[in-house]
Amino acid sequence: MEVSEAQNQNIETGFFKSGGYKLHYTKRDNGKNRALLLLHGFMDSSETFLFQEEYLSKHFDLYRFDYRGHGNSEWLREGFYHFMLPLVDTKTFIQKFLPEKFHILGHSMGGGLGSRIAGLYPERVQSLICLEGFSSLQDPEKERRRFLGWLENWEISLAGKDRKRQKNFKSVEDAAARLAPIYPRLPKERLLKITETLTKPAEDGGFMWKSDPSYKNGPPVFLSPQFTRHLWETISCNVLVIYGQKTNLPLDDSKEVFSHIKNLEYKEIEDAGHNMHHDRPDVLESLLEQFYVTNLK
Repeated sequence: MEVSEAQNQNIETGFFKSGGYKLHYTKRDNGKNRALLLLHGFMDSSETFLFQEEYLSKHFDLYRFDYRGHGNSEWLREGFYHFMLPLVDTKTFIQKFLPEKFHILGHSMGGGLGSRIAGLYPERVQSLICLEGFSSLQDPEKERRRFLGWLENWEISLAGKDRKRQKNFKSVEDAAARLAPIYPRLPKERLLKITETLTKPAEDGGFMWKSDPSYKNGPPVFLSPQFTRHLWETISCNVLVIYGQKTNLPLDDSKEVFSHIKNLEYKEIEDAGHNMHHDRPDVLESLLEQFYVTNLK
């Protein structure tokens, strides 16, 4: 394991191994003796909670890492990305760094990971907050067509082919302009800060996205929805689920999804999309505070 100390002496950064891959992590020891595992979303990085980190540091020691294919972690060398990989990486990270009891805050794919971890290890997870990250039951015929498409495109998209070349940008500002349509509510300054966490210098000049574009090809199949629902039913801690009212990933049947989770509190944030932690950090902080005031006693 490679470790380095940041300028802020309570922040430790480095790399650890998971399944033969070097994954980047950060630990912020705030002397709280209370651990919070932060789980980022799809094609994002572990810095995704940059607007919440100072607030969360008042309550927790913070633990975060980049899944393989994301952020500063290694990309997959062969095969295809599957939800099982970030799940394995998360379990490895927990084994190496987290104390016996900990809390979870996840966004999008990180929320989905968090809900499954809380179901797999209910005796260890003390509270769970998911900023979206759920999906309704899918129509089997629609899934059949999607799977056929994956099979037909597998050879031409990945196997035996050179990795898709990343698009380069002349500057971080140019990359931010590419993200602007996805973040229509963000002021320019906040958008630039987010873009800095998602880009890195390219070898041939300019900047490129940190995340592996192969991730967008998707997995052939997802985890069994029946098994997922059993895991939700096994969660024993208090759960807060937050959605942006203008999310592009609404649930088709939220009643069915949330019926499987005990001790659930549901909130929505007005004028916020899927990335509500970037759109409305002030409102989100208020909701987090309300939840933690009760659950950190």
